[in-house]
Amino acid sequence: MIDNNYLQSLIEKPQKISNLKFEDISQILKQAKDIFNEEELLLEFKLLDNKEEVYVIGDIHGNLHSLLNILEIIKKGKPKIIIFLGDIVDRGIKQLECLIIILALKILNPNKVFLLKGNHETLEMNQYYGFFQEFVQKFNDKEKFTEILDVYQVLPFCAIINNKIISLHGGIPEDIEILKKLKGLKHEDINSVFKSVAEGLYQIIWNDPKERLKGFAESFRGPGIKFFGEDVFNNFLKSNNLKYLIRAHECFPEGYRWFFNNRLLSIFSSANYRGFYSPNPASYAIVRNDKIFPINIEVS
Repeated sequence: MIDNNYLQSLIEKPQKISNLKFEDISQILKQAKDIFNEEELLLEFKLLDNKEEVYVIGDIHGNLHSLLNILEIIKKGKPKIIIFLGDIVDRGIKQLECLIIILALKILNPNKVFLLKGNHETLEMNQYYGFFQEFVQKFNDKEKFTEILDVYQVLPFCAIINNKIISLHGGIPEDIEILKKLKGLKHEDINSVFKSVAEGLYQIIWNDPKERLKGFAESFRGPGIKFFGEDVFNNFLKSNNLKYLIRAHECFPEGYRWFFNNRLLSIFSSANYRGFYSPNPASYAIVRNDKIFPINIEVS
């Protein structure tokens, strides 16, 4: 059994992760899965006073350097809640390290650290963008990857802070009732409502905001994925008594970007995602006293 001291040592010395045997990885995956399995698909958090903070972290994509910078910021800031918005692996050079560090954090702090499902917490994206191949090459067995997929399968999709701010990976779905359908559900309950929520969940991890658009429009990302405009965004928030949305999913050269009269914040937490020829700072968000403060991390 991997104990807490060992998990802490992996976080502090990530180079150890590359030497782990699959048996050790498997224990971490199973411990994390058991915790996620007990969580609801729609998380809800209440901050007790106006000094307590939530840190919201965007895409990491295997960028260990950015993740370690963020962990230093977390250590200093001591937020009450930390929400990762998904897309931990693919594209970067330290994908397994990033995933294991975040799962170790979750196991050590199950009521403080939360991970939502992004569009890269799927087999299809991992096969296309590299994590699947890296994993299979390292452990020489495709079947072992099912344990990664088992973790993806039980991740929550959204988190609501103080009944006012929703965080998710991609964007609002066309189904304006999706949050009401998800409320109180755990993964084990999903089959009973799957037909009514499947499309909405897919759009939550894939959709993108677009200024000067009315309604929903087809996206270049593929079938079933949509751009959404300010009108339907405002309708979604009003229908669900929400004020703001924090999401990730898109990289901007300026680090973060506000949409729709500063009611939707898009963050991205992997610096220089497209390489140093097209630099971007990593960004994250602090929620305090029902306000959102986006912050760029200086590229080091």
